[in-house]
Amino acid sequence: MAQEATCDCKQDLNFLVKKIKKSPAYKNDYRGDKKAFDQKLRPIASKVTSKMPLFDCYLLLVETVQLINDRHSIVYGNAKFDAEMLKDEDKLAAFKETALFKMYPDFSGDLETLQNNLSNKGIEEIEGIYRAGRSLEIGVVKHSSSDDYKMIVLRSELPLWKEGEQLGILKMKEQGRALAVMGNYSTKIPVPITTGFKNGEFISLSLKKDTTQISNWRAAFADSTYHFEQIKPEVSYIKVGDFSGFYPVLGEAEKFYEELKKRTIADNLIVDLRDNGGGGNRNSDILFELLENLDNDIQLFVLINQNTGSNAEQFAVRLKKAKAAAILGDRTKGVIAYELKGDISILPSNFFKVYLSSKRHREYLPYEGVGVAPDVYLDYSADWLQQTQNIIEKRIE
Repeated sequence: MAQEATCDCKQDLNFLVKKIKKSPAYKNDYRGDKKAFDQKLRPIASKVTSKMPLFDCYLLLVETVQLINDRHSIVYGNAKFDAEMLKDEDKLAAFKETALFKMYPDFSGDLETLQNNLSNKGIEEIEGIYRAGRSLEIGVVKHSSSDDYKMIVLRSELPLWKEGEQLGILKMKEQGRALAVMGNYSTKIPVPITTGFKNGEFISLSLKKDTTQISNWRAAFADSTYHFEQIKPEVSYIKVGDFSGFYPVLGEAEKFYEELKKRTIADNLIVDLRDNGGGGNRNSDILFELLENLDNDIQLFVLINQNTGSNAEQFAVRLKKAKAAAILGDRTKGVIAYELKGDISILPSNFFKVYLSSKRHREYLPYEGVGVAPDVYLDYSADWLQQTQNIIEKRIE
């Protein structure tokens, strides 16, 4: 049943290109050289047809959006299905009849042979068998005719995915990064996700070869979005897991910041921004002002990882400039210089939506697509919070 549905991909592409050419990123990237965009677009457009399988069309639409250096802007599936609907048998049955549900290709080879071939791959090899929790097992195998990798479902206990379906593809980039063009685990709606690869783990996909391996890069105190800890007399710690500018998260943040004002902060303060995907200044400005007004003798240590994004990336850069904060961890997501303000358009086929940013933050353009680099890269094989404490102890000695 996979790939039965087709769409007029030419019409979708033409619509998408017109939208892109009105975006701040296009105007920034191709100012004075608009022919360069058309030259990059030409090989993509040559593959597009007026009757094309949905999955193949979607890959080309995502590739087109990637022509602008703006990681906020994305094209994704146009469906109203969400995880809650899984509990409704009628809605689930109806969704299974849709073209988006059926758009993912079936693996043409033998699954058992594939699994055997991938089972001996090393931890640092891209190819191999990965698990998303206990419910999904994915085989990542090199595409026979490109540099991409296919993501094949080897085992599934999820209601929307079956063995042998191609969950998506991985396009490997520089510096151990990748673009995953794939269906959401819970809803099957297609979406592009930028992710890093390290020690047999695709970081933003929750996919790892060895599920017993500790993810030292993750934020501490997993049960709390905001957390304060007096680790030692000379070291204070705060976790800030979200900069959302909307309630109820904003309310939780405001309460935490008020309590923080009453605390005695040690001479060394760790600010943990790992896994903070961003939000807005309505939230982060409160914390920034609080930290900016701390005694100048207090040294700030900011923890970042590959899931630190958007407003949280901006926050790290601001702290570095204002308080000479030391940045530790790994390079951030690189989704930093543009802002989304609701410009969502449905493509003519009605299968896909495009969400384009509408505001540019010029001062962060050097970090867009590459991320904020730490002053000190931390080792993935050891606890990052402990490594930071060790660095602080050496500084104190």
